[in-house]
Amino acid sequence: MKSNKLSYQYFYFAIIILVGIVSVLPIVYYGIPDTIDTPQHYKFANIYYHSIQEGDFFPSWSDKENFGYGGIGIRFYPPLVYYFLAVLKIVVGNWYDASWISFMFWMILGSFGIYFWSRCWLSPKLSTVAACVYILIPIHLNHLYTSFNIYAEFAAASLLAFCLGYLTRIFQRDKWTDALGLGICYALLILTHLPFTIISSICMAVYALLLFSKKDGIKPFLKCFVGAIIGFAASSFYWVAMISEMQWLKHASEDYSKGVFDYQTGFFPFAYYRVSDTSHGSWIFDVSTILTLLFLISSAAYFIYRSKNKLESDSENSVFRTVLPLGLFAFFMVTPLSSWIWKIITPLQKIQFPVRWLPVTAMCGAVVVVVSAQYFFKAGLHKNRLWIYASGISIAAVVLFNALYILHPTAFVPISGERFNNYAITSPDSESYHFWWTIWSKNEAFQNTDKLSAGDRSSKIITWEAENRVFEVFDGSTENVRVATFYYPHWQATVNDQPVEIGKDENGAMIIPVGYGKSTVRLHFQEPFSVRTASILSILTWLGLLSLILLAARKKFFSTENLSAKFLEKEFST
Repeated sequence: MKSNKLSYQYFYFAIIILVGIVSVLPIVYYGIPDTIDTPQHYKFANIYYHSIQEGDFFPSWSDKENFGYGGIGIRFYPPLVYYFLAVLKIVVGNWYDASWISFMFWMILGSFGIYFWSRCWLSPKLSTVAACVYILIPIHLNHLYTSFNIYAEFAAASLLAFCLGYLTRIFQRDKWTDALGLGICYALLILTHLPFTIISSICMAVYALLLFSKKDGIKPFLKCFVGAIIGFAASSFYWVAMISEMQWLKHASEDYSKGVFDYQTGFFPFAYYRVSDTSHGSWIFDVSTILTLLFLISSAAYFIYRSKNKLESDSENSVFRTVLPLGLFAFFMVTPLSSWIWKIITPLQKIQFPVRWLPVTAMCGAVVVVVSAQYFFKAGLHKNRLWIYASGISIAAVVLFNALYILHPTAFVPISGERFNNYAITSPDSESYHFWWTIWSKNEAFQNTDKLSAGDRSSKIITWEAENRVFEVFDGSTENVRVATFYYPHWQATVNDQPVEIGKDENGAMIIPVGYGKSTVRLHFQEPFSVRTASILSILTWLGLLSLILLAARKKFFSTENLSAKFLEKEFST
């Protein structure tokens, strides 16, 4: 009996993996989706790749990009997905294979996240259906194929599904292990995509209120709070620097809150608010959104059945009290009806694109539609010709739209393997996108790419590493030396072992006063005390979590002879 349950479990998991693989096969065969942000994604991945190769596993400064002037994008963009890509590149040897393997991984992980969340209410079989449905929901596929500029957001959505699962279990089971799970997944989410972290945090707060019952008391909220603290502590090495230095980044300026970056131009319907968009992207997003909403609208079957059977109550009803409202709330935030919330909560405006709420709607739709299907049969709607036609047309529309306007190579414009390296994988020292520059940096700096410029004085480079440089400047009449590195406040310099204040020229290049005599200059990038402290806190948090996991695993190992059988017995008891 137990072996049969184990076989079924493996069978369900195999189905999820197979559907996930099939959904990414067009990318494997035709090529990587081509969008405006594709080169920048690989610019970041390339930085981490070279950094790991050089033995620096968490670089503070990118020294190669912008013709050697360096860059700070890696201090602000969460690193997880780019570490993952870089490690895959090291393993498989090329960026093309590393890319499609990465897409496949996040697709499958997200579907397992939906399975994990669905198991809070559904059997393994129905949870498997929900996981497969999520893979095929149009807006979810659209995010990978025709909107690759949100690759990191696609990965973050996979992690949010696990966060929602652990959040549900906290209210259902009241166990501290679920708080730990929430903390780990939340930390990984923060390290994946910042705007989606903001969206996810709001959604998890709303969802926790929906899950709350008076009989629960304050204990579940305490566990949620502990989980959030764990997440913040484990990821603090990233967000402390990001928040404290945001004012030095061009992306944070008002220029990137106007025009196409203005949230007010990105509401649904997108074709109406993006009238300047001459491509087909807006209407494809509109249709994808409408088709995604059908999965939430399927809840009509539940309300019809409920009106006829008012006394019936089961655990699946809670899906329509919690998951359905969450999905509708996420869609509400995409519509102009929510504009007053965007105006009041100003940090929301930094998200820039309301469409970023739609992955939450897709997740909720995957769970809701499976539970709705049960009530569809309970209510006898499968005997009603009108409902049969409506359901059939909806399913056909979703499948046809996916096939023609998302998965078809003319829809997502693939970059084939032959030209992928020449197009997307730019030279490490090439120019990066301006919004990841410092506020002092200008293109005119590139007119002089000499590492050192000291007028009539000669110079000699002794060491020139990413975050440490040593050079000599010989006698002469020029008092300052220009260094071909963009100024950033964390650079520190000494001249003949005496600290000096680093300046900058009109184009943002560093200027170091060296006097008139022979000088030895030492230049190094020094992380502030707050960032160093946060890094130590992150390390200690992860070590603590690892210790707790190992302790729990050891306890379970010695407490049962057959852990797999015990797990499956619980897993299949529905």
